[in-house]
Amino acid sequence: MIDVWFTSDHHFGHKNILEYEKEARPFSTLKEMHEVMIDRWNKVVKPKDIIYHLGDFAFGKHNIEHAKRLNGTKRLIMGNHDTYPAEVYLNHFHKLYGTVFYERCVLSHVPVHPSVLGSRWLLNLHGHLHSRKVMLPDPFTTQVWTNPEGITSIFPDRVGDKNYFNVSVEQNNLTPFHRDVIMDMMKELK
Repeated sequence: MIDVWFTSDHHFGHKNILEYEKEARPFSTLKEMHEVMIDRWNKVVKPKDIIYHLGDFAFGKHNIEHAKRLNGTKRLIMGNHDTYPAEVYLNHFHKLYGTVFYERCVLSHVPVHPSVLGSRWLLNLHGHLHSRKVMLPDPFTTQVWTNPEGITSIFPDRVGDKNYFNVSVEQNNLTPFHRDVIMDMMKELK
């Protein structure tokens, strides 16, 4: 059976991440961090599984090479730090995306605006925030939005913090999230 996984923000090669995220990444060297992240990925993701990486994979072209050691068919949703030409990533990733619509989820690097979710999409899987989570102010719990054609839509109060799920490595002990975790969340949102 092929499983599906989600993760984000490995930041291979980013020395400063050890300072910014010391609690989740208590390592003295990048090499130590790299080895732990590779080990935790490969313990859960099998060679034929599909894994969506929601951006900010590596700093420095040579650090993208770490993907060779990672199990699964890797799909990359480009993050703000994934700035090299597409062919560099396509040596290691099956596909590249800006955004993916999966089941009733929007997969993106940064959290999307609540109006994107509306009634069509239940959940935004995202990265970018590392150890933080989306915290929407109260005005976003019920939204009135008018598009350029003058059509007004009201988004129900279900569009709130619970409609966002941060899959950054810091959220799950540097380990990818399994599809079942996401599907269980979706059941609660219906």
